[in-house]
Amino acid sequence: MIKLIAADMDGTLLNSNHKISKENIKAIKVAEKMGVKFAISTGRMYEDVKPLLDESNLKCQCVVLNGGEYIDENGKVLEGIYIDSKQAREIIDMILKEKIIAEIYTNDGLYSVNTREEALTEVAYRIMVFDPETTFEDAMEMAKNHPHFINLKYVKDINDFLNSNVKIGKFVAFYNDEETTKKVKNKLESIGELAIASTFTKNIEINNKNAQKGLILARVAEKMGIKRDEVMVIGDSFNDYSMFTEFTESVAMENAVPEIKEIAKYITDTNDNAGVAKAIYKALNLENKKY
Repeated sequence: MIKLIAADMDGTLLNSNHKISKENIKAIKVAEKMGVKFAISTGRMYEDVKPLLDESNLKCQCVVLNGGEYIDENGKVLEGIYIDSKQAREIIDMILKEKIIAEIYTNDGLYSVNTREEALTEVAYRIMVFDPETTFEDAMEMAKNHPHFINLKYVKDINDFLNSNVKIGKFVAFYNDEETTKKVKNKLESIGELAIASTFTKNIEINNKNAQKGLILARVAEKMGIKRDEVMVIGDSFNDYSMFTEFTESVAMENAVPEIKEIAKYITDTNDNAGVAKAIYKALNLENKKY
C-alpha cells in the first residue's frame, strides 16, 4: 500500500502553462483523504512553490532545491543539506573566472556575485526556457519585473558572504543554448564532490553531493516509519534520477527524458494530460472510479 507520493513539478505536476491542473489537484486530495501523504519534489526554492500551492488550495510537504531542503506543510525546514563554504568558494571562483552567470539560492533569499546587467540576462534566459516562444528582447523586458530579479541581492564582499550565517542550498544557471550549458557543466564537474543536474536542457543546478531528491526523501520517509516500497515517486527529468534509484515504485511521465523512462517501473500520461492524477489513481486502485 502506497503511503507517500512524491511528484516533481516542472514537466510533471505542472502542465505547459505552469499550472497544477484541476485533475491533479482532485487526485491529490482523494489520496490525502485515504490517508496517503503527498509531497512535491522540485529543484525550485520554496518561495517559488508556495504561490502555486496557495493557488491550488494545497498544503503539503516539499522537497526543494533538488533535495537541499525538506519542508513540512507549514513551511518549516525539517532537513537541510547545504554547500559548505569551501565548495562555495570554488564554485564562485569558477563563476567569476569563466564568466558564468548564476543565482545563489540561500536560506536568506537569492544572491548573485554577477553584475546587475548579467543577472538580468540570466533571468531573461530563465523566462525563455519556461516559455520558448518569448523573444530575447521581450524576455529582457519581462525580466525587469521578475521576482528572481527584483528580490536578488548582490554580494559585495565574497569573504564576508561566505563567513556569514547564510546557508547556500543551490547554485542555478540558465543559458540560451544547449552547447554552452554542456560546456559550463563540464567545467563545474571538475570541482568534484558536487551534485550537478538539470531540470531543463538549458540550465544547470549545483548542490551538495548528498543533496539529491531521492536521498533526502528516503531519509524523511524512514523517520516517518514509511518503507521504501510504500513510497511512489513521479518525475520526468535528470534531477529526478535519484528518486528512481532510491524507490522501486517509480513512475515516469510520457514526456520524460529517455534516461528516466528506462529506469521507471511505470510510465503514465504526459503533464498536459494529467499524468500525475492517472498515476495516483492507478497506484491506489481507483482507475475505474469517478471523482
